[in-house]
Amino acid sequence: MSPATDATSREQVLRRARRYAFVGRNFERADLRNKDLRGVNFTCCNFRGADLSGSDLRDAIFISADLSRACLHKCDARGADFSAADMTGAYCKGVDFSQATMWHTVLKGAICKSAKFTETDLVGADLARAEMLGARFDRANTLGLRNIDWAIFRWFISPLGGKPCYHPFPGAIVLTESLLGVESYQENSGMGQSGLAYDRESVMA
Repeated sequence: MSPATDATSREQVLRRARRYAFVGRNFERADLRNKDLRGVNFTCCNFRGADLSGSDLRDAIFISADLSRACLHKCDARGADFSAADMTGAYCKGVDFSQATMWHTVLKGAICKSAKFTETDLVGADLARAEMLGARFDRANTLGLRNIDWAIFRWFISPLGGKPCYHPFPGAIVLTESLLGVESYQENSGMGQSGLAYDRESVMA
């Protein structure tokens, strides 16, 4: 077997492994930080409490996967498929979900501060109690988003300082940005059911 043929054979084996070998596996609480997981098929896998921070998840498949309480901090998830995945309580700060498919993805209580959802397909996703401060939704498909009124797009803080809170109060300063080093984004999509962005300068009377 020539070196070229051998290399082609190894590439085919690797491609098949990424496509089939990891379906339905148990990765609960696994340490998967900074891994190259591009294109891997993780359909129906268990990632509860797993640490995937910094990993390359581009075009990976997480259909019906359990990612509850998983850490995806600053992952590159462009083009990934999270359809019907359970991401309840997941830590997704700074994740790039651009062009990902998130049909009916459960994001209840997920921390998605400064995440990018550019051109993401979010049809039917559940955002109940999800923290979206500074998230971007440019050209995203938000048809049928569930519980968007319960998602958190703004914080409120007293002019005298102190911890921010989620509920408006008289004289509160409205915070619509999430500081993440050089990845601080102006919130441009803190929208209600009408799809209209909140006014950053508004202060509750």
